[in-house]
Amino acid sequence: MEKNEILNLASSVNPTPKNRSFYERISFWIGIVGTITTLALTIVNANTKMKIDQREADLKELEVRLQERSTGVEESKERVERYKWVFSLFPNLSGTDAQQKNFTINLVRLALTKDEAQQLFTGLQASSDPDLQSLGQNGINVIENEPISLLVSQMNASTADVRKHAVAMLIQDYKSSSQAIALTLRMYDPGNANTLSASGVINALYFLGSTDPEAWNKELILEGKAIAKRVKDSNPGPQTQKALDTFETILKQVEVQLK
Repeated sequence: MEKNEILNLASSVNPTPKNRSFYERISFWIGIVGTITTLALTIVNANTKMKIDQREADLKELEVRLQERSTGVEESKERVERYKWVFSLFPNLSGTDAQQKNFTINLVRLALTKDEAQQLFTGLQASSDPDLQSLGQNGINVIENEPISLLVSQMNASTADVRKHAVAMLIQDYKSSSQAIALTLRMYDPGNANTLSASGVINALYFLGSTDPEAWNKELILEGKAIAKRVKDSNPGPQTQKALDTFETILKQVEVQLK
């Protein structure tokens, strides 16, 4: 083989440094173009996703607002219906039956929130009509006595812990309250006595026996003595008798003070 042919063959197998540099440049620019394209697509995709996420967030916010508005409309309708019902009860408040009035006042309180009832009865209190003033005052008394009423009813609860807590709280906070005494005495009314458990009888007597004598008046004493006699006539057990003895001691102290 001639020398020129051998050189040509070698040249085709091993490109000159100049040829290798050209290929490298081509690969380099292809890599740059690919990287730029990838970055551009990433930016476009991220921007598109951000717009989609924002649109979804806007739709969710709109949905929440519509739901809140719908809830507000339903609540307004419900309030209007309650107010209509309360207004329909007012004829029962203008009669002379005290029991019916008290029952109706409690119904009104149950139908309204505490703030609504407070505003209603406070407004009636400010009326120039004496009957409405009295009605408003009775309503305010019902609201103010709610914590006492709850504790008094809990003295007859089915759970021992609830009963003990109620007695302890009444003695701690309301032993000087005439209203607490009056509400406790009502537990022994003929209409309520049948619902009193043995624990309820003892707890009520125990609270009454722990009250301050100054909180009693003549009417409460008469009612208390009648209840004490009724309990004594029922042949009470040792625990009940012990609580009854303490209660009667208080009654005697009060009678002495009021003489």
